[in-house]
Amino acid sequence: MDLFELGETFRLARIAANKTQQQVAEQSGITRARISRFETGLLPELGTVKLLSLFEAVGLDLLARPIGHRRTLDDVLTEQRTPAVSVDETRRRVRPSRSEASVRTAGKRE
Repeated sequence: MDLFELGETFRLARIAANKTQQQVAEQSGITRARISRFETGLLPELGTVKLLSLFEAVGLDLLARPIGHRRTLDDVLTEQRTPAVSVDETRRRVRPSRSEASVRTAGKRE
């Protein structure tokens, strides 16, 4: 799996978690612009600590295993427990609710 595939997996998990890039940025300490580049495959590199922080923010785990490792029964069971994200779901925008947006706007005025 390369960085492009990790970014795509991350984007799907972020959408499934119903989080915006900004929410993940605030939780992980990684800038929203960097998250955007990661999701679109435009980020040339990303350190391990940052990658783990992003994955944690959307509920992903990073697992190291030998190259050429085949799927195990545990992999299949995990896939069955994980809800599939439809293509339509991946194309929808995740936005904060109006109440969250108004709270942020009000906070900036004060």
